[in-house]
Amino acid sequence: MTNNWKYIALMAAAFPATAAFAQTGDAGRKAVDLERYEEAKSIYKSQLGNKNSADNAYFALGDIYLRTEKLDSAAYYFNQGISTNKKSYINRVGLGKIAMQQGDQAKAEQQFNEALSGKGKKDPFVLAMIGEAYVNAPNATEAQINKGIDYLKQSLERDNKNALANVILGDAYLKQKKGGEAMSSYDRAIQLDDNYATAYLKRGQLYTSSRNYPEAEAAYTRAIEIDPNFAPAYRDLGELYYFAGQYDKALSTFQKYVDLAEDTPETKAKYASFLFLTKNYDKTLQTAEQVLQQDPSNTVMNRLRAYSYLELNQPEKALQAINQYMQNAEQGKLIAQDYEYYGKILGKNNQPAKAIENMEKALQMNDANIELYADLANMYARNNQYDKAIDVYARKRKNVEPSNADYYYMGNIYMMAGEENATAKNTQKANEFFKQADETYKKVIEANPEYAYAYLWRARANASQDPETESGLAKPYYEEFIKQASGDKEKYKRDLIEANSYLGYYYYLKGERDNAIKYWTEVRTLDPANEQATAALNEISKTPSKKKK
Repeated sequence: MTNNWKYIALMAAAFPATAAFAQTGDAGRKAVDLERYEEAKSIYKSQLGNKNSADNAYFALGDIYLRTEKLDSAAYYFNQGISTNKKSYINRVGLGKIAMQQGDQAKAEQQFNEALSGKGKKDPFVLAMIGEAYVNAPNATEAQINKGIDYLKQSLERDNKNALANVILGDAYLKQKKGGEAMSSYDRAIQLDDNYATAYLKRGQLYTSSRNYPEAEAAYTRAIEIDPNFAPAYRDLGELYYFAGQYDKALSTFQKYVDLAEDTPETKAKYASFLFLTKNYDKTLQTAEQVLQQDPSNTVMNRLRAYSYLELNQPEKALQAINQYMQNAEQGKLIAQDYEYYGKILGKNNQPAKAIENMEKALQMNDANIELYADLANMYARNNQYDKAIDVYARKRKNVEPSNADYYYMGNIYMMAGEENATAKNTQKANEFFKQADETYKKVIEANPEYAYAYLWRARANASQDPETESGLAKPYYEEFIKQASGDKEKYKRDLIEANSYLGYYYYLKGERDNAIKYWTEVRTLDPANEQATAALNEISKTPSKKKK
């Protein structure tokens, strides 16, 4: 699915992408495609005593454990396969795959070279699995993906009717953002085996990533027609409905996935991630707690427990949960969103310095997270680091042009800086910040001249430069705000009271009784119980009007 989905962000570190490990026709492989791993293990264990199938069975068992991140168990079965058959080329590949997952390419290549000795170099399955190991290496580089593609092409030269190798090749092209080549590979797999549900699943995922929802839905539906128990198709179809805004269908379809998939911590983790995505935070937390009772070290569940506590506005519990998660999780499994949430949780617990540190880490990992810039800037501002707060918006501009909301927040930061300096009697510095705030709010008006609030913000920025209202700097902006807001006095009531109060006071100071009475009367009309308006009108009635010269 598309990489910018929160679901994928949450799940990516928990379930590394391991591809197929047996030919499409065997029952064990079908069980794995259905994500029924315990059933698949049972099938392959029953084959260990069969001389003709034991070699691939050991490899398949090892790869199931590799897929579910049980590396010790994976290594056990790969080594058993080699112990049983010293010429087990495919289980050498298995050990190489473990090394690749551990980031040791040199060690992996030693195993691959042994696998390619003798008849191994002519075995299309051995070649395909080496290719898969490179393609799905953690944070695979372009060079690794290209190497994987080379092995996959060698595999297809040996067996050009291999649907499985075509699917893996499609995955490789997809990682290179070559959607056309990826689709061609998936289509070739379907041409070779029209009942290969996984190929339709991949087709649907590619269409989803390009937002071609009708074709994606058709691909998932075809996969389900081929096998009504094909759980992953329901999972991805549910996500598609969510992304298309069809939330009821999304939830019911994803529930079908849960009903069909094996009842494992991994399935519950995916379900919890989907619940979190749909903002069902209570149910997410409930599911996470259930899994953690059975599997206390489950990465995704520990992550979602901390996230959910924050979304449920329980910051203290969120901090306890995120601290435990960050301390216990492997560094390689931490994702940008972990640091983002850690920062937000620390902020809620009044630890701005540590919050900033973690938000900065999140942006280092993913500087395209547009929403996080405002949170980070506000955190810098709360920590009285106004220059750094403004700099955050400059960094954001590298990804996207500032919005009116950005100008609003930037203006607010300048206002905060000005108020701090005004309190410290640094009048000149304070006015510099207030002027910057005014110039920033001005940009909102330039973009949207009829946006009433922008005039109110400019009025406040100018009023702050003229605290005694001697020059009336805010006057034209309050007047324009009243003009823009007069059509909906109930909506703007509080701010209209502010604007009319300012103008009433301004004209009182100028001795213009009629204008002063006009604006204070409007305040009392908006708020009959307004004591300030009543007092002002009483005072004005005692004060003679200045004679006009």
